[in-house]
Amino acid sequence: GIRDLCYAGSKVDIVIYTTVVYPVAFIDMFNDRMRCNNPSSNAGLTTTMMLKPNHVRLHLVDYHRQLFYDRIDQYDVFIYTEDDIRISPTTVAAYLHETNRVESIVGSQHATDFNVGIVRYEYDFPENVVITDKTRHATENVTRVYWEHLGKPIFEKAVDKVEDEALSPYYMSMHLHHQGMYLATASLLKAWKDRENCKFDEIRDRPSNPKKPSQPTEGTQRVWMSSQMLYGGRHCGVKQLLPVENFGQLTVLHLPNKNYRRVGKQG
Repeated sequence: GIRDLCYAGSKVDIVIYTTVVYPVAFIDMFNDRMRCNNPSSNAGLTTTMMLKPNHVRLHLVDYHRQLFYDRIDQYDVFIYTEDDIRISPTTVAAYLHETNRVESIVGSQHATDFNVGIVRYEYDFPENVVITDKTRHATENVTRVYWEHLGKPIFEKAVDKVEDEALSPYYMSMHLHHQGMYLATASLLKAWKDRENCKFDEIRDRPSNPKKPSQPTEGTQRVWMSSQMLYGGRHCGVKQLLPVENFGQLTVLHLPNKNYRRVGKQG
């Protein structure tokens, strides 16, 4: 996970926004598990918990954006993520590789129109089976489920072609671009701040029904802050890119492993 980035040689600062007052025992356990003993002077890991009042509710997801721009010149890569996604050094390395590749293909200015995305998956473990030595055969056919991208035919309902002719041989986009997280370089964040109709540095509410503001029209606040503001055509309009050959390295495990059960069901 994130700790492995430190062992891979990176300097990592984690900031956790929460409305929960964690007990001392939990914090002690957390500090122990997140310790990084990489002796390199270039590596390191810090964790900071930022306690917010309960009334912020779903707007807890907003606070990272100001933090990113306050520290814009301190880091190479910024990662916003919900707390149930496994991110590895492979995820970050693949993101940087593909981001540099996009820039080499279309140039640095046009590259700000794109961002390399991720796709979440779960495992379809059998229900109501306790895995023991006697039942382990039940996992023989377990596979990944990209539960948000199951439209068929795939290349019409789940995956979109990238219109840019220089990029289309190498990249695709997901029809549903919700990610629950995003990665961005400092240069991209700076560009999106000044991008027309974007103003990525400005925290604002998700679009809602004018007659009923409590009813979102493009997803909840967390969907808005993680994906829709950036990729939505009526907003920043940045195009999500997934590499065709390197797709597997930009897929991340959704740790609750529960949503795959909704496949094919209403609600």
